[in-house]
Amino acid sequence: MKDNHIRFLTVFGITAIIAIFVIQIYWVKQAFNITEGQFEHNVTVALRQVAEKIAIKNKTNFSFKNPVIKINPRHYVVEVRSEIDAALLDHYLKTTFDYFNINQDVEYGIYGCETNEMVYCNYIQKNKPQQEITLIELPKFEGLDYYFTVTFPHFAIVSLNNMPMWIVTSIVLIIVVLFILYALFIVFTQKSITGVQRDFINNMTHEFKTPISTISVIQQVISDPEIVKTPQRLNTYTKIIGDEIGRLNEQVEKILNITRLEKRQIEMHLEEIHANEIIEKVIQNLSHIEFEKEVTIGTSLDAQNDVIFADKTHFTNVVCNIIENGIKYSPSVVEISVNTKNEGNKLAINISDKGEGIDKKEIKKIFDKFYRIPKGDTHNVKGFGLGLFYVRQIAQAHQWNLKVESEPGVGTTFYITIDQK
Repeated sequence: MKDNHIRFLTVFGITAIIAIFVIQIYWVKQAFNITEGQFEHNVTVALRQVAEKIAIKNKTNFSFKNPVIKINPRHYVVEVRSEIDAALLDHYLKTTFDYFNINQDVEYGIYGCETNEMVYCNYIQKNKPQQEITLIELPKFEGLDYYFTVTFPHFAIVSLNNMPMWIVTSIVLIIVVLFILYALFIVFTQKSITGVQRDFINNMTHEFKTPISTISVIQQVISDPEIVKTPQRLNTYTKIIGDEIGRLNEQVEKILNITRLEKRQIEMHLEEIHANEIIEKVIQNLSHIEFEKEVTIGTSLDAQNDVIFADKTHFTNVVCNIIENGIKYSPSVVEISVNTKNEGNKLAINISDKGEGIDKKEIKKIFDKFYRIPKGDTHNVKGFGLGLFYVRQIAQAHQWNLKVESEPGVGTTFYITIDQK
């Protein structure tokens, strides 16, 4: 799938998700308002019936239009114009609320004209064991003689309890959206992996094709019977074939080593080694290689105690890979510095270069298998992207502390800290 198509699908998907969320929020809000309005209507009708029952019981005139006064969605005042029997009110509230399916906790209070204050009667709990309740002090309302007040202390949960289907659909929507986001994440991850694998195959093909082409050309040359008449030339070609076969074996061994590392099958021969001595040998070997750049490797091996317990071959490869990586990603003039020092009972090895540097967002990826810092559609640096992956795997196997600091245009420093036993 082309990048433009992926971008279009991503933008479309995100827009659709946002639209769905906005619509869902709107309808949930509407449903909440409708449910809240229905609850308030049921409460108003139920309280009116309670007021009527009290008026009939007390044989008082019930000529006023609406005895129920809504103070707020959770607090109501009901005027009855006659004395109120607390036990009777308790009975009427329970039976009437049950009839209207109002299954909420209710706190009510009765205003006493004689004492000119509120008298609290009860706290009705629904579907819960009875427990001791501390009643809040309800306000007195001027201009009313006989009345009682009703409060729903858990009003914030009332509407939610009455709209379970909307809650279920909202949860389902959230799950679906999360699944879509996860699918998009998988698509981009897979696209990244595919790109890395494509680069690896291209690089591997290039690395293998060069020596194979060289060997093929030489094979055609030495197949000429006249070549035996120039033994010096034959020896040269034979040496070239040996070198190219060695390059092929080296590349194959790199890939096999990575496979063994991933399966934890690589053999580790731990022994006491002198880090300074091995570093000097690595630098000496690199000095005999003809690079296409001017390479200068400086050292400051100040560690007095350089003895570590490690696999000699793998330690050598780690140091060599980091230095070679610095050479690859440096300009025409390469400056590498290798330092060692003791920090308590640890050996600190710092390998620095003054190359291109690495952007912060790329630093965490440089140790991934096959990963190479993108340079547009081309890679002007040879390799499989396995060197630093190998370095991290070996560091983890030895339990070394590996850290990288880099700044684009300034350079990169690798820090290896090794416990000394």
